[in-house]
Amino acid sequence: MILKSMNLGARARAILLGSATTLLVSLAPQAASAVELNLTFLANEQDEEYDAAQVFKNYVESRTGGEVTVNIFVGAQLCGSANECFESIRTGVLDIYTATAGGTSAIYPPIQGMDIPYMLSGDRVAELTLKDPEFNRFIREKVLESSGGDIMVLSMTQTGGWRNFANTQREIRSPADVEGLRFRTIESQIQQQLVEEMGGSPTPVPWLEVYTALQTGVVDGSKNSISDIVNANLNEQLKYLTLDGHAYMASMWVMGKQVFDSLPPEQQQVVLDGAAMMSTVQFGIQPRKELESFKAWTDGGGEIYTPTEEEAEQFRTAAEPIRDWYLEEFGEDGQEFLDAFQAAIDRAESQVEESRASAMQ
Repeated sequence: MILKSMNLGARARAILLGSATTLLVSLAPQAASAVELNLTFLANEQDEEYDAAQVFKNYVESRTGGEVTVNIFVGAQLCGSANECFESIRTGVLDIYTATAGGTSAIYPPIQGMDIPYMLSGDRVAELTLKDPEFNRFIREKVLESSGGDIMVLSMTQTGGWRNFANTQREIRSPADVEGLRFRTIESQIQQQLVEEMGGSPTPVPWLEVYTALQTGVVDGSKNSISDIVNANLNEQLKYLTLDGHAYMASMWVMGKQVFDSLPPEQQQVVLDGAAMMSTVQFGIQPRKELESFKAWTDGGGEIYTPTEEEAEQFRTAAEPIRDWYLEEFGEDGQEFLDAFQAAIDRAESQVEESRASAMQ
């Protein structure tokens, strides 16, 4: 009788164990398919990056049937600088981040060549250059290699359009007018070199601290696009804006490679397609945001100056040594990058010229 009771208990335990195992097995695929991606950018909700992130979130979540969710973190909630954000990706706190070329130089230093002044001749050429498939492939390979396989580029785009000189002290009509002014830069040697070549003092300041730096006189100016200036309310401090267009604010959405590789192929494809949409959104929405930004600038009493062709040539001449400095600094790696960048520019210029010629026939 006792033995019979013991046998029944063992059988009951086996049944319970089997049921629990079956339950765990049935739940396992569902748990594995639930993915959360943390996405951040360091601007605010007025920035085009916010619009792009919202489009990406909707696209990924709807195309995966909710199996992948995207959490958007605005500003410095997860990290406060490019270096911190890249480290957060490596530690798994962050999955997707957008960085400028200057910020990405923390991983792949030669990419600073994208900030060599006055290389891009106009908006159409700039957009086609950054969308160039061969150039994109080159950047992906270099960033992945330089990050030790940790970080991959999802898409190339722009974040704000053209960089211009803006300051609190005086109108800048020529490079000589930059002399003695302290300009905020990121920790990018190219950007700092440009200010130095014109006689100014480059002062690295994190983006989220620029307003206070202008307010307290730590810096006299900043090299940003008009939309970025207004989005961050820097127009409340700045007064003079010179539309010299010394650099186009290229950026890229990047993702932790390990997280991307952990996704099944169909979800990887959705993420890549969503990232391509982010690029399109940022290119398209920027011109519209500029209209509002220029109005806010002038309504607030800000002054705008557009250099004459003669003055523009003075700016280009003053910046010429930067290319030589870049090649001396980065050697063969720098030459390799510039060759790839220039080839993409040449292809873009040819495409624009052909398009114009066709339309004007």
